[in-house]
Amino acid sequence: MKNVIIKGTGVYTPANKVYNEQIDEHFEKRGLSAHNLMNHLGRRKRYFISEGENTITMCQNAINACVSKNKLNLEDYEMLVVCTDTPEYLFPTNALKLVGLYGEKLKNVSLAFDLNSNCTGMIHGLDVVYKYMKASNIKNALVVGCFCITPIALWSDTVVYATFADAAACVALYMEDFETPRGFLDTYLFTDASYHGYITYPKCGMAKVPLKAIEPNEKRLEWNPFPMDFIPEQWCNGIQQILERNNLTSQDIDYYIFSQLSDEFNVKTLELLGISLDEHKYYFVGKEYGYTGNTCPIMCLNRMWDMYSKQGNKIIICTVGAGYSIIIQLYEF
Repeated sequence: MKNVIIKGTGVYTPANKVYNEQIDEHFEKRGLSAHNLMNHLGRRKRYFISEGENTITMCQNAINACVSKNKLNLEDYEMLVVCTDTPEYLFPTNALKLVGLYGEKLKNVSLAFDLNSNCTGMIHGLDVVYKYMKASNIKNALVVGCFCITPIALWSDTVVYATFADAAACVALYMEDFETPRGFLDTYLFTDASYHGYITYPKCGMAKVPLKAIEPNEKRLEWNPFPMDFIPEQWCNGIQQILERNNLTSQDIDYYIFSQLSDEFNVKTLELLGISLDEHKYYFVGKEYGYTGNTCPIMCLNRMWDMYSKQGNKIIICTVGAGYSIIIQLYEF
């Protein structure tokens, strides 16, 4: 039986560490405040890129971290997918750029492409890649994600600038033959486009970006507040469906990984599933890294790896993206 297994993970955060006090000072100068929101969402610090950094450089750092941590040989890899909604280039693809930059080290990559699925990007990327590997002869693949949000955020945006952050992550996958199923077992997908107009980048649309008449702020990210309290119930519904399909209960899951947008949403989802925080099946890394978009579930996976990646352990990875879409994965080590 073909199983696609996570060999390991690696993450990168820029050196520029920004604490809540610095964000408070930033907004006070503009007559604004994000203090209560940061506390509500569980933020303490986050990381912003420095001059010279971008999606490509951060992806390189995440790949290098994954290689170093897991003792990988890049020449083994035949597929590279970059998941990002903040690409440095629209074409050629960022994946192709990375293959070129690594030269001989990635000479055996035959398939390289980008995937943009907003904040569900890396989990969608894992879903696409593991299914492609099962249907092909590819044995080893890298899924890389990057969220380079600070260059496109409005400095006056008390949601994005205050609570979001820059980061990159890498997941190394390999194919194995095993007598029983393990690795990626199932995926739940859901899309409801009711909120498609609330979060937009660029605000003016790509066709107008080159026009001099367009104000610079119109070329940045626009975030309009919208109700999000439906998320825990929708997540719970999706998790229950995937558990039922696999003859499991919520108690059979050893660890739950969520989007790191809101600690409150995640805890509420666990309550709906009948999971107590005393069971130590959940951790919120958003307080340390800020909200890092498509990379944040992998930031959490990377944190819990040594403790929970024991053979037979099952995890749920659950996230949500703008517009909105939901993806939930069931994985067994």
